[in-house]
Amino acid sequence: MKVWVLVGLGIVTAVYAVEEVLRVQGRHTPLVSRFTLRMSRPSESRRFIAAPIFLSLGIMLALSIYPRNIAYASICVVALGDPVAGFVGRRFGHNHVGRKTLEGFVAGWIVAFLSTLIFVSAVTGVIGSMAGMLMELSGFLDDNLTLPLACGAAMFMVNVLALTPL
Repeated sequence: MKVWVLVGLGIVTAVYAVEEVLRVQGRHTPLVSRFTLRMSRPSESRRFIAAPIFLSLGIMLALSIYPRNIAYASICVVALGDPVAGFVGRRFGHNHVGRKTLEGFVAGWIVAFLSTLIFVSAVTGVIGSMAGMLMELSGFLDDNLTLPLACGAAMFMVNVLALTPL
């Protein structure tokens, strides 16, 4: 099953990349162009938008590296915590940490933590979601790629150090 998910994500990512190159060259494609432009910031509309590719790579790497429950929890953090952090930060954020806000970080972390509870223990989830959201707050590279990797690494280490079964 995991192989099919990875193959599917790889195909979708490749199609997106090709269509995005065509969009930047002025050849709008009906499948991706409209969706990409709707989801992007106005400042991004004239250049190649790589965030979906980084998100797909982050998810594929998490699925490939970590045990299933940790991979799924990491995906929840990037899929739910990261967008909530961005929304709350833009809408209600006043206390900036670099280009991010403390309010966005806290909101994203709460949602991220709660989403991990479906797959991992509370201790594992609190540490993993905190690691992921700290990666998001840091602005290091593209958080769509680094967040699931950092989150998964932290959760994996919690389980290894606690000698709990994965």
